[in-house]
Amino acid sequence: MSYRILYTSLLLVLCFLHVACDDKEKIFDSSPAARSKMSIETLRQELVSAPYGWRLLYFPRTDSLLFSNPTELIPFFSGRLGYGGICFTMRFTPDNVVEMLADFDSESATTVARSEYLVGRNSFTQLSFETYSYIHRLVNANYMGASDFLFVRKNEDGDLLFRTARNIEPAREYVVLHKLDKAEDFTEVVSKAQENRHFFEEMTNPQLRIYRGARTYFQSDMYVKRDVETNKRYLKEIRDKRYYLFLFAQKKAPLPTDPPKEQVGLGSGYAGTELGITFQAGLRYDSKYIFHDFVREGDVFIAELVSVYDPLLRTTRLVSKHLHPEGEYTGFKAEIWDKK
Repeated sequence: MSYRILYTSLLLVLCFLHVACDDKEKIFDSSPAARSKMSIETLRQELVSAPYGWRLLYFPRTDSLLFSNPTELIPFFSGRLGYGGICFTMRFTPDNVVEMLADFDSESATTVARSEYLVGRNSFTQLSFETYSYIHRLVNANYMGASDFLFVRKNEDGDLLFRTARNIEPAREYVVLHKLDKAEDFTEVVSKAQENRHFFEEMTNPQLRIYRGARTYFQSDMYVKRDVETNKRYLKEIRDKRYYLFLFAQKKAPLPTDPPKEQVGLGSGYAGTELGITFQAGLRYDSKYIFHDFVREGDVFIAELVSVYDPLLRTTRLVSKHLHPEGEYTGFKAEIWDKK
């Protein structure tokens, strides 16, 4: 009986090894060159098959730790601001031509630029903008942008996530392609993004409030745009870098005309979107409650956080309600308004 049991066990082991070897052969039945070619073609087909094109939000230089602690004193902020991003729309054709609009100025938002792109492979599958176009305006010493994007993955919303070789650390850039829903989005998305960005930048004194019900967790109160002559350099820095810092005077000066003795604040780079404005790396009250996407409702930008289950990571995440109306209610909101 013991020999029979041993014989049966050996057969089971051999069968298991045979199946494992077959599975391994199936996984590696193609050469590295063939797998590389397949990954290139997969991304290329993904880009080309979007009938109306894509919206790209590109923040070349984000920093999740910059002005992210609402209790940390800020003695001096001019010259220390980070950078924001740009909203693009893109259409990729099978013959390696990309059509592009961008929220730089009125010309780039209305005049389609055509250039060449290439999908290739090195250590990552890579999307490269080969000839000069609007995106190359970010490739400079200030923004430190790139024209070669390394494909990371597709997220749970169907967006394509990229990174660049410039940044190894996480939360140092934001590169996301989102598929457009209809033909008119190609022109309207950038036009509306520019309109919403201009509306925010033309506010006399933007203020931020983070709250839940009747409890306020953070509310700015400083008017950084009040004295235009004194803050002229700072105001230019805001527009040039697309970065805003919401400040709260924690200890006021004896005279109302003097700067506060102590101030704290929350800041982030921003870009206009077709719905309102987005902040990356976000207005971070803490590591959990981070406000990214604001929808414009009249003269106010609003973000309400809801909880959404992420099936890929098997965790929940907090996102803006206008992007995921089905999300679970949390009650945490943020509003940006103009206190003139």
